[in-house]
Amino acid sequence: MADEQARPGNTPGNFINDIEAGVRQDFSTRLESARRQVRQARDKADAERICAQRATEEMTRQMADYRRGRWYDVGAIVTSAATGFTAGYQTQKNADLRIGGAPVTAVAGLPGILAGALLDESVVTRATFAVGGTMFMVGATTYALIHPQGEGAP
Repeated sequence: MADEQARPGNTPGNFINDIEAGVRQDFSTRLESARRQVRQARDKADAERICAQRATEEMTRQMADYRRGRWYDVGAIVTSAATGFTAGYQTQKNADLRIGGAPVTAVAGLPGILAGALLDESVVTRATFAVGGTMFMVGATTYALIHPQGEGAP
C-alpha cells in the first residue's frame, strides 16, 4: 500500500478520476448499446409494418381476383349454362313427358343444383353445377313452352 502511494499519479484524486472515467465509459457504452437496440427495434417494427402492408395489398389483390374470377372460370360457368340448356331442351324434345303441362324431365336438373349447393369446393365448381342444373330445367321448360302439348310434337 505504501508502494502504491509512492508512485507518481496514484493520488486519491487520480483514483477518483479513474473511477469517474470508468463510470463515464461504462455509461457511454451502455447508452450506445441502448441506442443500437432502440434503432434495431425501430428498424424491425418498420420492416414488419412495411411487410404487413405488402401482405395486405397482396391479400386484397388475391381476394379481388378470387371474387371476380378468371376468364376461364367465367368460361366454365357459361359453358355449363349453354350445355345445361341444350341438354334440357333436347331431353324434353326426345322424351316429352308432362304432368299438367309441366315438363317432367326438368326434374333431372335438380341433382346439379343440389351438387352446387352441397359440395365443399370452390365457388366456380359449385356455380358450374348449379348453373348447369338450373339451365337444364330452363331448357326443358323452354321446349315445353315453345311446343305446347297438343301441337304435333314428335
